[in-house]
Amino acid sequence: MPEWKSFTVGEGGTAMPAPATPTPAMEPDDFAAKWGTEVAEVTIERIENVLKGDGLPHGSGEFIAVTELEDVRFQIHREPADSPWLQIEARIVPVGEGHTEASLQEVANRWNTDHLQPTVFPIENSDEWVMVAASRFFVGEGLSDRQIHAMLRRGLIIGLSAARELPGLLGQDRTPEE
Repeated sequence: MPEWKSFTVGEGGTAMPAPATPTPAMEPDDFAAKWGTEVAEVTIERIENVLKGDGLPHGSGEFIAVTELEDVRFQIHREPADSPWLQIEARIVPVGEGHTEASLQEVANRWNTDHLQPTVFPIENSDEWVMVAASRFFVGEGLSDRQIHAMLRRGLIIGLSAARELPGLLGQDRTPEE
């Protein structure tokens, strides 16, 4: 089963099926090809199974799966549990002191203006402010294991990118003490 179904536009603007032989760019890579394409409800168990199959550290609870990539911890969850949206998030603790909600919101606004994903926002966590980098994916109609793999790959890579870049942006916002 091809990953994508495509069409081309023929004479008179009519849609015609694409050639039977898909282009190489449409083929799943070796990491994705091992996963099945049967669509089913997305569950924490299925997410954890894909994390395990992809060789990532993993753990789970009733409503959440966790993994780690290059020392960045990620949470994968639906909130509430029957939400049609799944969220992959990383929490980034600002280095140093003196970060306020307003200064973190300014950095988040700048990030969100320049990046489609992940969405970044500050939250208060045990009397300190942290940044959350969150990517949301629609899973309400179910996904195949291959789609879960692609979703996790996307969410983890862009979350890791944010975890690497945000500390530099947070440092730019601080005013030197006099």
